Amino acid sequence: MNSSDISAYIIAGGKSSRFGEDKTLYRFRDRPLIEHVVEAIRPVIERITIIGDASGKFDRLGLPSHGDIISGIGPLGGLHTALKIADTDRIFVFACDMPGLNSGLIRHMSHLDIGSHHAIVPVIDGFYEPLHAVYSKTCLGIVEHFIGEGKHQLVKMLKGIDIRVVTEKEIGIYADPKTVFRNINLRNDLHDLQSKKYGNQPMHDHVNYFNDNIARPASAGILSDDLIRFYRDLFDYLDTHRARYLDDARMPVLQAGDLPLAGHATELFSAPGIGKLLHPGLAPLMGIVTSFNTGLDLKNLHAALTDDRETLIMAADAVLNMDMERLEQFAVSHKTGPDEAVFIIVNWLKPFLVSLREKNAALLADDDKTSLCPFCGSRPDMAAIVTGMDGKRILHCSLCGHRWQYRRIACAICGTEDASQLEYFSSEEDLRYRIDVCNSCGGYIKTVRLQKFEEIDDLNLVVENVLTAHLDSAAMQKGYKKP
Repeated sequence: MNSSDISAYIIAGGKSSRFGEDKTLYRFRDRPLIEHVVEAIRPVIERITIIGDASGKFDRLGLPSHGDIISGIGPLGGLHTALKIADTDRIFVFACDMPGLNSGLIRHMSHLDIGSHHAIVPVIDGFYEPLHAVYSKTCLGIVEHFIGEGKHQLVKMLKGIDIRVVTEKEIGIYADPKTVFRNINLRNDLHDLQSKKYGNQPMHDHVNYFNDNIARPASAGILSDDLIRFYRDLFDYLDTHRARYLDDARMPVLQAGDLPLAGHATELFSAPGIGKLLHPGLAPLMGIVTSFNTGLDLKNLHAALTDDRETLIMAADAVLNMDMERLEQFAVSHKTGPDEAVFIIVNWLKPFLVSLREKNAALLADDDKTSLCPFCGSRPDMAAIVTGMDGKRILHCSLCGHRWQYRRIACAICGTEDASQLEYFSSEEDLRYRIDVCNSCGGYIKTVRLQKFEEIDDLNLVVENVLTAHLDSAAMQKGYKKP
């Protein structure tokens, strides 16, 4: 199955009587509700039509619209119209008021073989989701017969036809089954959604971004099923503990002279209460690592980092100053593999440093001359070129997640501006990504090229770094080294 044999239809003919005004155009997170739905569908299905309103109010979306052929019978009328006008064998029908839709789940359902079934429908706790479902054109006669009998309830019709159920377990691979189909009937529903962790900070919504974008790397064999589960757990850990730190009154308040943190790591991690703040995050992270690699014994590492204050200070200082040799010696002395120890310590400190940066963001000043993070002093792990910002180049810190503008023509590792030493290469199959390399220092950095309609805040470079692991292999095979 592919996106050419399926078309999408957004049912938008409701009166919004409980909401109090036209909810399709109500602005949520700076965009009309219906735009959230369109944005979730568009990466998967090219052909999108709005059903139920042909007045022109949706013209700004650049999508065709069609009024209900039979009006006044609710969503069933929208489904009937979509089936009647569709020129594809399958249609994917959506409600207009589900701002939490997940592109990964849409892609999964689009690729399922409908076979002899009339529809593919999610079912959660016995409840059908008829407005996030795929329907075969063979349903048209059934729908017309149902309407002809004076029956207008879409769910009742579904219970009388042959459906392929999308289970809660399937849905859970891509999104939270309890929230992904949440529709908006009252204004309070929007307030509830806004408070969810995936709603406020798109750059930190690691899990949903990962779920939305994993299909292609998974199908290409870049990440195995075990690694997908591992990174989903890791991203959930990072999101959860970042939120924990943000809500904790014990988080330090910094001064401008404390930046970058690399020069003040000992002072920062010697502060009273820092150990107690960090310790609860270590065991859950180690649990994620040992679930993936069952042969690891991390007891010595855990004891060293939680029982000895000086060890914590040393480890944090080594991480912030990128002293891998010191970290590796520490790992060996505590009977832990160097790679595993470095991974654990870095990801243990990462949500703390991310939230520390957010709480002290006012201290940061733009400086496009430095290739090291102005906040923590670490190296960048990814870059982005933003077409909509006149081609500006943005670097992303590997540790605290800070983004800063950097010179367009300069090495992101050593800083050289000698253009003769700088080049890039990319795959003809995917021009969105490229690898910028420097023949002076031998380093490289992966870069995402955003189009005019894309915004930097919609890009999660923490997750992109994982999804583009194959580019690291390509760069290292050419003899370049990771920063």
